[in-house]
Amino acid sequence: MSLFALLAALGLEHWRPERPDGPRQWAGEWLARLLDNLNAGGEQHGVLAWTLGVLLPALAVALAGWALAGVWTPLAWVYGAAVLYFCLGFRSASYLAAGVFKALRADELETARAQLSAWRPGQPAGADADTLMRQTLEEILRQSLIRLFGVVFWFLLLGPAGAVLYLLTRLARDRWQAEPEFARFARRVAHWLDWLPARLLAFSFAIVGNFQDAQACWRTQAASWGEAGDGIVLAAGAGALGLRLGGDARLPGGELPRPPLGPDEPQGMAPGPDSLDAVVALVWRAALLWVAVLGLLWLGSL
Repeated sequence: MSLFALLAALGLEHWRPERPDGPRQWAGEWLARLLDNLNAGGEQHGVLAWTLGVLLPALAVALAGWALAGVWTPLAWVYGAAVLYFCLGFRSASYLAAGVFKALRADELETARAQLSAWRPGQPAGADADTLMRQTLEEILRQSLIRLFGVVFWFLLLGPAGAVLYLLTRLARDRWQAEPEFARFARRVAHWLDWLPARLLAFSFAIVGNFQDAQACWRTQAASWGEAGDGIVLAAGAGALGLRLGGDARLPGGELPRPPLGPDEPQGMAPGPDSLDAVVALVWRAALLWVAVLGLLWLGSL
């Protein structure tokens, strides 16, 4: 049933990527309220906030699924597909990235900066087109883990509750990052939840892209990018496509030193106007690979 729910959710994600903003806004407001009311400067307060803001909603989703399964199994299947659909969001992220690239093609630098800043609140946007291109491609690779493969992995493992647990943990980590002690537990849980999906995704990028470069970049560059899961996906994705990402970013306030991603010259290519299409195509090829493997496992179980 998980495979059919996954296919249904991916189909909805493809044909109706714009979903109501209510659930995501409610989740963000709830996590912000927990930060305001429970943050007393200690990690234990972050543990309590994660329990109330992430674990309890996930348990509620699980209980609802079990109740529906007891009434009629197809109801639980439809419910799981609906929950997964609302947890996904890579298609919407690719539209946001396309908006940035469209503005860059039209030489509307300030528009591109504003769109990227709105997409990544709290993170500085580049001051030139090259930096903006690299930042946008890096973000879409990150979103492929956060809003597609990580959600799908935990959905397949734990059902709808797993998808909610993963997404809310990532949201909590990002919402609370300005308070390091309070966010420490959420960061730790996010690291655990990302550990296997990030590696499976990086290996998938290698299979559907340039295997040798993806593996080489994964081994040599991932560790230099702070968050382990994000670094693995970024390094493997850049290597699989032969793109030079990362590197020093030119910002309005000066240069921001960053480690390089992707093959060195002359093997690696600088991002161009068509690079976004290549990155999105890589992600969907990896998604098709996952679906094909799941389909074979399902057929083998008949």
